Amino acid sequence: MQKRNVKTIVIVIIVVIVLVVLFALPKYLDPNRELVSSWRKAGVACLTNGHTNLAKHFHPFLSVQIDGKLEAIPATVGVIPTCMAEIHMHDESGKIHVESFNGEKVFTLSQFFVVWGKTIEREGYDLKATLDGKPLENPEELILKDEQKIVLEYVASAPQPAPRSE
Repeated sequence: MQKRNVKTIVIVIIVVIVLVVLFALPKYLDPNRELVSSWRKAGVACLTNGHTNLAKHFHPFLSVQIDGKLEAIPATVGVIPTCMAEIHMHDESGKIHVESFNGEKVFTLSQFFVVWGKTIEREGYDLKATLDGKPLENPEELILKDEQKIVLEYVASAPQPAPRSE
């Protein structure tokens, strides 16, 4: 009888270990774990059911220019094998997809840049931002809305003269 109890305990322990390995280990081995964690810290969640049962779904447009040349925003922004962020792209057209199960949730341009893995400010460049053709003072604080036309123009900063030594 005692051998039977020991055997049962050993089997239960093995089953528990196997379950932990099957369910917990992939989470820690996911190469995108830190990326998704940064999204969550910025208030951007993963869409769990894809594009179904959404309370919010709209599309602002973003154009990024560097010294007059259009920069393509990758179609993969916000889309990884294990998750699609609430703010993401499906192509390089500049059309941002903002989708959420929470209809009251507000998203900002800075959150899109977190999902993209970039910052709005770029070292060595001055930024001119416009919203629907009008100057935009604080682009990182812009609340995203449907059909907005956001243009970020980066122009290389003029080199600063070296201090003169006397």
